[in-house]
Amino acid sequence: MSRATIWLEEAGVPAVAVVCEGFKKSADLVARAGGLSAMRLVEYPLPNIGAQTRDEIFETSLPLVDELVSLLTHSPKVEAVSAKAATVGPRAIVFQGNLEEVNEHFQEHIWSDGLPIVPPTLETVDAFLACTDRSGGEVIGLLPPTRLPATVWKVAVNGAMAGCRPQFMPVLLAIAEAAVDPGFGIENVGSTAGITPLIILNGPIGKQLGFNSGQGVLRPEARANITVSRFLRLLMVNIAGYRIGEADMATFGRNYYPVLAEAEAESPWSPLSVDRGFAGGANVVTIMGVDSITHSFLTQDPAENHLRVIAREVARELGGSLLVAMERFGGRVAPVLGLTPLVSGILAKEGYSKADVKQWIYDHALIPAKQFDEQLARISEGYNLAASVKKGALSERFALSGDPERLVPVLHDPDELHIVVCGAPNRNRSFIAGQFGNYGGAVSKKIRMPVPKKT
Repeated sequence: MSRATIWLEEAGVPAVAVVCEGFKKSADLVARAGGLSAMRLVEYPLPNIGAQTRDEIFETSLPLVDELVSLLTHSPKVEAVSAKAATVGPRAIVFQGNLEEVNEHFQEHIWSDGLPIVPPTLETVDAFLACTDRSGGEVIGLLPPTRLPATVWKVAVNGAMAGCRPQFMPVLLAIAEAAVDPGFGIENVGSTAGITPLIILNGPIGKQLGFNSGQGVLRPEARANITVSRFLRLLMVNIAGYRIGEADMATFGRNYYPVLAEAEAESPWSPLSVDRGFAGGANVVTIMGVDSITHSFLTQDPAENHLRVIAREVARELGGSLLVAMERFGGRVAPVLGLTPLVSGILAKEGYSKADVKQWIYDHALIPAKQFDEQLARISEGYNLAASVKKGALSERFALSGDPERLVPVLHDPDELHIVVCGAPNRNRSFIAGQFGNYGGAVSKKIRMPVPKKT
């Protein structure tokens, strides 16, 4: 709603954004990032529209009509944002004190994630910059919704604050490159669903830098896994402006996930990075917005028993609200299936390639069409799979008949599923991470190692 209002104002058409109560700060932030000093705005009172019937919405909206008319006819023209005042230089000292005082200062300014930070002293930041051949002033890109520049210097600062080692700098830069990529859609990650970025790491750099890919891979114990993931959260807070109640509108939310490093040496298949188009042995990071990660569920021999349980869990996880992402939020989804080396080994031993596993799950992770229709109707009354297929949003596979009990897949095609081999090597457990289309789309970037200086 806020972005549509900005587009109309830019075209010279007066527009009023209607947002639910509690979203005013977020709308104002989006407006300023879009170039408007203010936005004509009406707050829809609680409870919000999603919790009301059509009659209740009508009754609640009537008192707002006069305010809408007044804003459209009497408000002064919304002006473009004037140039910002010069900011403090990157090497300026903004605070001095002991460790406790520094952390109190950072907390007061919401420059942290609530946990103590490592003070980003000039000496510490310079140590990070020494691990790259890129200039500190280089702009990697702009991070919505603030559209502030993510520079190499800021990457070093937030990496230091997160507790990363300077040697992690090439990984941090690749993550920043992925975060500014429009395909990731960082401006959508602050949705009420509480989207949380997941970082997947491939390549020999994982072992070299001490990333855990085995038992407890998603536990916050290995320094590399948890601090690199924390870096991305700090980048989102300090540059993109993801503060709770402003750009971050999560209803509940969750903590950041440690980096999911793939156990490539223990895997019978090529890694995710190869599936994503990179050469084998390349150092690659992939980031995506994850709606949730399921419990780790047990599977049993033989291979088809494993596949049957996995397909059932995929249908259950993606057959919830994530279905709407297939049709409404960018079309493509990128759910992640995590398999331990034991499970992937059992499947491979019985002749299943990774492509075979994806196809099997696509063919068997099915739900009744009426379940999909019910969710589409919540977004738009009377809308269903048949209408979606007619519009071209979904393939004919989803409307082969009008039988509401017919079974339809929870993926557009087999290749949407991302398989990562990781975790305890001797356990028969698996997990699924749901992904919400354009709400943190999957983006992969090669990690660029610094070129050694000539002597």
